[in-house]
Amino acid sequence: MPMQRIFMTNENQEQLKELLRHLQTQDCDEVYDESGSDYSRGEEEEEYDELDHRDEGQFWATTDDPVERAESPEYDPESDDERPPPEPVISLFAIGKLCRYGFDRERSKQALEAGGGDFGATLEQLLHQVFSERYGQKAISPDGLSGVPMDECLSQRQEEALALAAIYGERFNERIANTVWTITLDLLFLAEGNKSGGVVGSRYGERPVNIRDVCRFYLKGQGCRFGNKCKFKHQMPTEGRSGAGSPDLTGPSQPGINSYSPPEYELEIRFPKGNRYPFQAPIVAFSTNDESMGAAGRLSMTERLFGEALAAAKSNEPVVYTLTTMCEDETTMKELLAVSHHKYSTPPPVVAPPPPSLSIAKSKSVRSSASEESRSSSTSSSNYTNSRRTAPSYSQRHLTFKETEEAEELDERDEEVDDDAVPVESESYVNLKKRMANRHNMKIENLLQENGKLCREFQRKQSSRRFKSMLEQRRKLPAWQEQDNILDLLDRCQVLVVSGMTGCGKTTQIPQFILDASLNGPANQVANIICTQPRRISAISVAQRVAQERAECLGNSVGYQIRLESVRTSATRLLYCTTGVLLRRLEGEVDLKGVTHVIVDEVHERTEESDFLLLVLKDLITQRPDMKIILMSATLNANLFSEYFYNCPTVHIPGRTFPVDQFFLEDAITKTNYVIEDGSPYMRSGKQNSSSTSGRGSKGGSRDVVDDLGDDMWNFMSFSKKDLVKDSIPDQQLSFQDLTVRYKDTKKSALKTMAAMDLDKINMDLVESVLEWIVDGKHNYPPGAVLVFLPGLAEIKMLYEQLKSNRMFNNRGASRCVVYPLHSTLSNEEQQAVFSRPPEGVTKIIISTNIAETSVTIDDVVYVIDSGKMKEKRYDASKSMESLEDSWVSRANALQRKGRAGRVASGVCFHLFTSHCFQHQLPEQQLPEIQRVPLEQLCLRIKILDVFSEQMLESVFSRLIEPPAMGSLDAAKQRLQDLGALTADERLTPLGYHLACLPVDVRIGKLMLFGAIFRCLDPALTIAASLAFKSPFVSPWDKREEANEKKLAFALASSDHLALLQAYKGWCSAAKNGHQAGFLYCRENFLSWRGLQEIASLKRQFAELLSDIGFIKEGLRARVIERMSSKGTDGVLEATGPEANLNSDNIRLMSAMLCAALYPNVVQVRAPQGNYKMTSKGAMKMQPKANELRFMTKDDGCVHVHPSSVNYTVRHYNSPYLVYHEKVKTSRIFIRDCSMVSVYPLVLFGGGQVNVELHKGDFVISLDDGWIRFAAASHQVAELVKELRWELDQLLEDKIRNPSMDLCSCPRGSRIIHMIVHLITTQ
Repeated sequence: MPMQRIFMTNENQEQLKELLRHLQTQDCDEVYDESGSDYSRGEEEEEYDELDHRDEGQFWATTDDPVERAESPEYDPESDDERPPPEPVISLFAIGKLCRYGFDRERSKQALEAGGGDFGATLEQLLHQVFSERYGQKAISPDGLSGVPMDECLSQRQEEALALAAIYGERFNERIANTVWTITLDLLFLAEGNKSGGVVGSRYGERPVNIRDVCRFYLKGQGCRFGNKCKFKHQMPTEGRSGAGSPDLTGPSQPGINSYSPPEYELEIRFPKGNRYPFQAPIVAFSTNDESMGAAGRLSMTERLFGEALAAAKSNEPVVYTLTTMCEDETTMKELLAVSHHKYSTPPPVVAPPPPSLSIAKSKSVRSSASEESRSSSTSSSNYTNSRRTAPSYSQRHLTFKETEEAEELDERDEEVDDDAVPVESESYVNLKKRMANRHNMKIENLLQENGKLCREFQRKQSSRRFKSMLEQRRKLPAWQEQDNILDLLDRCQVLVVSGMTGCGKTTQIPQFILDASLNGPANQVANIICTQPRRISAISVAQRVAQERAECLGNSVGYQIRLESVRTSATRLLYCTTGVLLRRLEGEVDLKGVTHVIVDEVHERTEESDFLLLVLKDLITQRPDMKIILMSATLNANLFSEYFYNCPTVHIPGRTFPVDQFFLEDAITKTNYVIEDGSPYMRSGKQNSSSTSGRGSKGGSRDVVDDLGDDMWNFMSFSKKDLVKDSIPDQQLSFQDLTVRYKDTKKSALKTMAAMDLDKINMDLVESVLEWIVDGKHNYPPGAVLVFLPGLAEIKMLYEQLKSNRMFNNRGASRCVVYPLHSTLSNEEQQAVFSRPPEGVTKIIISTNIAETSVTIDDVVYVIDSGKMKEKRYDASKSMESLEDSWVSRANALQRKGRAGRVASGVCFHLFTSHCFQHQLPEQQLPEIQRVPLEQLCLRIKILDVFSEQMLESVFSRLIEPPAMGSLDAAKQRLQDLGALTADERLTPLGYHLACLPVDVRIGKLMLFGAIFRCLDPALTIAASLAFKSPFVSPWDKREEANEKKLAFALASSDHLALLQAYKGWCSAAKNGHQAGFLYCRENFLSWRGLQEIASLKRQFAELLSDIGFIKEGLRARVIERMSSKGTDGVLEATGPEANLNSDNIRLMSAMLCAALYPNVVQVRAPQGNYKMTSKGAMKMQPKANELRFMTKDDGCVHVHPSSVNYTVRHYNSPYLVYHEKVKTSRIFIRDCSMVSVYPLVLFGGGQVNVELHKGDFVISLDDGWIRFAAASHQVAELVKELRWELDQLLEDKIRNPSMDLCSCPRGSRIIHMIVHLITTQ
């Protein structure tokens, strides 16, 4: 295959050169004063050579004039030549005061001169520059505030000032009313550290830092995984130079610091004219006269404080108390004050930079580390434990601080407070990371005060009527009998396994036993319990039930936390949360400081997350011998967990269930007299019947045979039939005759129906018949609720709609039934409806997924209908990714479902599979999820945890309770490396870090992230959702050609994925004219309406996930997006706004996004040797036919495009590369859906390393070990492309350090993204 050339127009080259020069000069200037002093050339040079293999004589060594600083957006005083002599007299005192905030003396002087000597205006101007460079201009002056009335802002400000005065007394000072506030900070740990020459003192330049002591990852700017735990130093070498490493504290750069005055630390809050605080962030600053504290550290502290103020402004919260608490947190302060470089703490740069060849050759080695230092005020890449504590309301705070004096009065008030509902907090992943440390490291004295209050409240409750009546109910539960035994075992051992049937009370009671026992003791021994649940609904419903039992409002001593939502306060000591939330907390808080008990509920479900959590906890108990672990299982496989935790003791709690009559498919058909109709979608297909009806393959053939049998024939059959049918043969493959042998006691009419039914499908008509029998049939079972188990949302909707068209269930006449769906995507309010009791004479029908199997207990259920199917995560080999498949339940699941019917009275369970299927085909237990899903996501989650980040994946996986096959792990590692998420030595890349935060397949995650970064969010999410679900295109056997023609009509840019995007957009447009129009569009274009609905639903969920991790605007929820959707749309475009979708119509960019997601699934298109045809103008080269093209992959060699692809008949591709999603092997290897991609997306977005080498006079850019190669038009083009890719990686790394940073609005990010979009679109 001839090598393709990679071109770049001169105009684009100039633009890209200009961009790179600007970015690199900017970075270089930031460190110039530090690195400008002569490094001794020797060992250091070798270190830096390793970082960058470029020669100096590359594209930037041009004869261009040096770039003037005026081009930089940073603060830049005019040059000395142009500036007239300063007129104002600058006070040395004013310069000294500015130095207290960390600004360099020379910068301060120049800024004061420019500001006419006005100290306040100059300080605000300097801080404005610092913040706008860090967070972007838009963050500081957001749009849409003009509508907020100033009066409201001022009145809220005054209320806050009063509350602060009450809390801090004389420490709070309103220096200028409504303009400047200051709070004197109580930082004893800093003062003591300085006296004793402790940590803080030693950090600031007591001895020079040798380059050998500096972390190499830090120098390379790759981001060190160890953060502040690294044994090497995270600061620049100080040999042979005076700079930030060892500031000359008494020198001319640090005036205004009097070594004889005691150290003072101050938080200053300024409200410039027109500031709309608390709807807009105020200007905040940290200042001190403490000479041991580096200037860069002070500015880093100020930057962090402002970041917190920005976050609070989004939710219009007062922030001063939060900022003060943060300043007084020792860990946060010491980490931030250790920063040794900040642009504004060094003298301003010279006007003209040094010659380009010198400055930029150095810049690559130094800039990354310097920019990291300037950014490390956000977070180190492995330690995300800095946060702001969510403060209680000011009125509550006022009470807390007076507590010791007015204890009795406080108790009375608190009773009133407790009756108020605790609001639901929005808790995004970004904010969770920010708040982690302060929230979980409450000051000891505050903790003890809170504990004391809880103990007193608990004693008071004992006499409350409400509490006593709840206690009576609790005593009736089987778990109550084991209370003393459980507490006794927990005193003696660290880990306990508790098994008990669902409904025995283990989930609600065991955490309360522990909490109650501790509340009867001293305040310093009150338990702090986390109880994990596998699903959101169970975390919420259990927390609500427990709060009820404790006669209190949810959010006081009992709360819950799920993704994006929490109800909890500082008094919460029993927290129900999802497993994922606890794993996220462990990312930033390895030792779970302050937590005394971790309870893992429903461990028998063996989800990937719960198995991984057990491994983390097994490691954690060695570090935390004081922490107790309780594992709770609903089934009797407790021994497995006991053995895993060193043969720990187990307790079994017997269930409390009534007898349940169990019926199977054959019984259900008999009782309901169900007969399958001709043409029913639930009939066996002809192919299935052919084996059982002597070659009659017509649809419904077996039915005709059975119907035609006369009495004589019956007698003949009974005489000649077999005596035995092998148990290994499933019912689906048996003829009617064989079924009569297997089911001797079943009525023949029922067997006729079974022989005609497709037993692998869920028969909704039969479900409806069973429901009719329950509600209106002749039987002696008591009235009660009905629980129907279906696999997923699509089936729930289907049955729901079917019941709505049945008079018995739709309540159009008399109100006889009420039908509720139950699944995880419903809102909490909708989910709660299933627990309400209907009026007498009305039957409640709940249609649920397996969420109601163990997680949720609905007390009044008497009847269960079990479809026998569930959604299960499986590895799809054709796509090399996880997919959600319908699968048969295990016998353990079936028994669990049956048990749901016997909670309040004797019940009935109908399994819609046969008794033979139950005995011989269903597996005993489900296979653990970790052994049947791809492992990429788990690999990333392991690497994001500090405790495992340096361990090899193989060693971590081998310690799991039941490890997966090592071949699966190797495949997962390879896919992550191909995608660019993991390095060869198993370290996370910036992209890998962000993918670890998204609970989706890594390729879908990459498409989502890049769609957000490159502002083509809506189409990217549409394609991501279709990849995660399945193609909505349908192709009926009898209309296959017509269906393919319709699909071809959507074809665009030789891409199946873009054809799907066009079809989806068309459906949205059609649906704007009403549901009927949407249905009609689907029918005309051979599209699945249900499939498109599912894609719309997934899109909304994906948007919520991106919002959660800070890649699109915060606070978006799937159900809120659905409400925002105007007629026919999915709501994503409206919810995310035009800013996130600027490039949504750029087809070339969308092809590039596909390349980013699907790489390394790349196919090379190879055309045959040219055929020529003689014409009147001479020999003309003929285009090859579609079937003459050859498609090659790296691993499989020759493959073929599937006939259903829009590319099946394409004869010529503008680019010889395609990316594909799914590969299937039948008679040949087919790629099912593929899209053409051009050169630039492959180079910029393909995973792995980009190499540039000289080959036969050409500069060759190669990827994927040389399998993909391009010849660059020149060396300059090759290097420019490589540099641009490096800048993109750096941008993603910046986003890790500062998750709330908007990549599109920060000046650097927007320019890089704009350049990449421009290149892809124009080249």
